[in-house]
Amino acid sequence: MKEIPNKEEIIDNKEDKDLVIVLDIETTGLSPKFSMICEIGLCFLDLETGDIDPIFNIICQEENKKFNDNSWIFQNSDLKYEDIVNAPYLEDFRAELQAIFNLNCPCTAYNQKFDFGFLEFRNFKIHQKFWDPMLKLTPILKIPNISYYAKDYKWPSVLEAYNYFFPNERYIETHRALDDAMHEAKIVYETYKHKGKRTIKKKIKRIGAKVD
Repeated sequence: MKEIPNKEEIIDNKEDKDLVIVLDIETTGLSPKFSMICEIGLCFLDLETGDIDPIFNIICQEENKKFNDNSWIFQNSDLKYEDIVNAPYLEDFRAELQAIFNLNCPCTAYNQKFDFGFLEFRNFKIHQKFWDPMLKLTPILKIPNISYYAKDYKWPSVLEAYNYFFPNERYIETHRALDDAMHEAKIVYETYKHKGKRTIKKKIKRIGAKVD
């Protein structure tokens, strides 16, 4: 487990308070109702500087949720079945996690519908939502959809998005919540800069100035 600094101190040290919470969860399956959340990681992203600070990182299990050692997460990460069996319950962390969502910071995730869907199904309240980087990047990366019936571009995976911004890095997605969240925060920051640059160029074009 990575050491987590005091989140209140991080906020106090940011004069502009221009922070976004980036969230990632790991699960035993795709169904919010039947699958189990087994890991949650969150970090702060400073949109002014690009600084990323971890603030929450747990391995957990849930009552009345069945899983086995053939679950996808155990086949695609270094998370082990024994880690979950011996982990505390998610409910033990409810107050702490909700307190983070109650902060005056918007929250995002790569594919919000999945991560937020699992948490909201469990009655967590995410009050402020930032834009979803996966959806923002879809018309930017313009990856062809292999489906014959699909007319739009496919949603880029985390790896595709990361490689777009950092082509010289050899990134391997670990499917561990905090590590994934921190890499996704880098994607959010680069998308934010890219989005801002495009907006500036559009404004310059409207007034007839030269754009490099």
